[in-house]
Amino acid sequence: MDKMKAYVFKDVGKLVFEEKPIPHVKEPDDVLLKVKAVGICGSDLKIIEGKHHFKPNTVLGHEFCGEVVEVGSHVQHFKIGDRVAIDNNIRCGFCSFCRMGLTSQCEDIKTSALGVMRDGGYAEYCLLPEKQCFVLPDVIDDVLGTQVETLATVVNGMNTLLMLPYDYVMIIGFGPIGYLFGQFARNIAAKVAVTEIDPFRINVAKECGLTVWNPNEVDVVEKITEFTYGGKADIVIEATGNALEQALQCVTPGGKVLPFGMDSSIKATIVPNEITRWATKILGLYLGQNTMVPSIRLFQENRLNMGPFFTKVIPFDEGLGAFDLLGLDMKTLKHHPKSAMKIVMKM
Repeated sequence: MDKMKAYVFKDVGKLVFEEKPIPHVKEPDDVLLKVKAVGICGSDLKIIEGKHHFKPNTVLGHEFCGEVVEVGSHVQHFKIGDRVAIDNNIRCGFCSFCRMGLTSQCEDIKTSALGVMRDGGYAEYCLLPEKQCFVLPDVIDDVLGTQVETLATVVNGMNTLLMLPYDYVMIIGFGPIGYLFGQFARNIAAKVAVTEIDPFRINVAKECGLTVWNPNEVDVVEKITEFTYGGKADIVIEATGNALEQALQCVTPGGKVLPFGMDSSIKATIVPNEITRWATKILGLYLGQNTMVPSIRLFQENRLNMGPFFTKVIPFDEGLGAFDLLGLDMKTLKHHPKSAMKIVMKM
């Protein structure tokens, strides 16, 4: 049987580079992709640390694009040779959530997400349903194509926030998600500030022309108050998963807080009466929501500055070393300063 190279997540702290059998079409709607490029996501690091739900012995990688090399008998919308971006979150389409337009609440995501619960893109080939594929225009190269689903989640956030030209916006955390929200906010809002503790990413924020504060060095509540002339932020986007309490301290009465970062190991203490008294709107959402096509359109029309976003494109075989660049010691699972924003592995 033909073999492929893959990074397999065995269990917490154990990501192994090994050979696996190449999968082949079994179901009528199956599509086999030859993976062209795959991004390393912050949630991949959290899986490795055991801070995100996972399934042992799974090929990680949910930010990827590829070329169709094999199709099932009922595949109608894609042909061999098509380049496609992937929505890794497989929805059933039949539950009450799906049929009410709340597809990101589909229960199937818990058991079938590519690169989390089902083999994903950290491999030379990936098998997936036809409905997860989206044709990539030629102007979107393979590296940018890995980020269509990432941007789709942020577009869902923007659709929910309804950001306005007179809003003061604060983004907590300037990783890849904070970066994308920052690009939108710079184009829409009256004023934007971000917080970040990592020196490398602080410099990226400055390169993007954003006001940035290190919460380990300054009081960000004081800073946002000064920044907004005595008020606070109309919108606070919490992009780390661990700073909801701080986000609530930085939002103005009647403002919006979007808890966007994911970290299942974090707990927060809040005072419900503070939410009620100041009419704070906490906007919960998850993943993308029919936003893959808008995401492709944004990249196709070059609406976002993605230059500083991609730090390195590395050969697939060198992937294990990338986690150190992203601030995670794979031997100890301890964190250290980062030297990258987004790293993409290319086949």
